[in-house]
Amino acid sequence: MRAILLSLALSFAVPVAAQADPARIDRLVEVTRLDEILGVMEQEGLAYADTLERDLFPGKGGAGWDLEAAQIHDRDASERQMREAFAAGLAGPELDPVLDFFASPLGQKITGAELSAREAMLDDAVDEAAREAVADLAPDRERLLRRFISVNDLIESNVVGGLNSNYAFYRGLVDGGAFSYDLGESEMLAEVWSQEPELRSDTEEWLLSYLGLAYSVLSDEELARYVEVSESDAGAAFNRALFGAFDQLFNDISYRLGLAAARYMSGEDA
Repeated sequence: MRAILLSLALSFAVPVAAQADPARIDRLVEVTRLDEILGVMEQEGLAYADTLERDLFPGKGGAGWDLEAAQIHDRDASERQMREAFAAGLAGPELDPVLDFFASPLGQKITGAELSAREAMLDDAVDEAAREAVADLAPDRERLLRRFISVNDLIESNVVGGLNSNYAFYRGLVDGGAFSYDLGESEMLAEVWSQEPELRSDTEEWLLSYLGLAYSVLSDEELARYVEVSESDAGAAFNRALFGAFDQLFNDISYRLGLAAARYMSGEDA
């Protein structure tokens, strides 16, 4: 599973003692359309669950697996968890510039474009076309996109988050008794780490294709303004909190998927 495919991810959140005002968190969720983004991620997660069934226990999941996967990826539960993580990770006046930006016409244009691209790329044909379109990016646009990726540390953050969620999945498999032999910590870490080169390559390819599609509606000046916001202290604080919240969510989902999959792999009914 990818850690965060939003364009806003930066790095892990640093916990703070203060709690953000719930009304402002509600407003942040509204202007960033987080509930809708989580809806798309729910669809991605269910598709991933189908892949797990096909690869790990073909023909054994059926309606029971579909139900468990739906419960694990429940959008309402995910949104509650995200709100709690946001409240713990953001506080004080640092929220104001972020709220102002995403509530602005440009901010709404950006969130709408990101959501539309994310929804469109659920279609394999659109995903493939977006990847192929990277080769046709104008040099100036590609430089801006790569600058955006660099400023937000998107590749490293997504790779680390992806490895973490893969490790959580393996822990779920082991704790659920999926294997007839002992799989120790070192073996799990070695298996997960072996995936790093492929994950890094796929992350870079996906980011360029997704951002290229999403920001095709933005002018170079608008995209440059978004880069400036990402470089600001407020933008960095928001990104840290966002990535930290998604990291917690994905690790929880991955572990629960591993636990559930283990039962089907070992021949138990859910």
